[in-house]
Amino acid sequence: MSLPFVCARQFIRSPKNIIVRHAHKKASIQVRLNEYIEGVGLQDEIVSVRPGLMRNILYPAGKATYVKAFDGPRNRQLEQQKKASAEQLKADQVTGAFTEATKRQAQANQVESILSGVSALEFKRAIIPETTNTFGSVTADDLALKLKDDYGLNVDKQLIQFKTERIKSLGEHEVEVQVAGRPVTIKVVVAAA
Repeated sequence: MSLPFVCARQFIRSPKNIIVRHAHKKASIQVRLNEYIEGVGLQDEIVSVRPGLMRNILYPAGKATYVKAFDGPRNRQLEQQKKASAEQLKADQVTGAFTEATKRQAQANQVESILSGVSALEFKRAIIPETTNTFGSVTADDLALKLKDDYGLNVDKQLIQFKTERIKSLGEHEVEVQVAGRPVTIKVVVAAA
């Protein structure tokens, strides 16, 4: 009695037990990808693939290369040089970050000194008849644009804080600008147009 072949398994029945036969699977091998391959990996990544995929598809198309295992003695001097250069690079990055922080601090001090020299920013808005309220309001965008046009300062609008949401009435108002975590107060004057 023979049974039909079912999904790479063959079942053989005997009176005492059932024997299951599996198809032979070869172990995966390590390869380096020369380009991105969907479902396998990224360029220059070392991945595990089946030998048949490498032999029949990836290698002939030039999409992957075999990775050779090194069995010889290690080059200790080369490893020490690499380690020393990595430590030097890390030290350079730390000092570079320190100099970058000092540059940012100097720029912040310069911006703060310019902002403290600003006497008042003047805006003209149309008013609602018989009130001091304006049709348009003065927003953080308006203040940032005015500082850029008049003083050449690039101030992020998110660093500008109003006492209220925005200025909607005539008169003098105070606005704080955060510079390196320190608030600088600027006077804003809204006049009738």
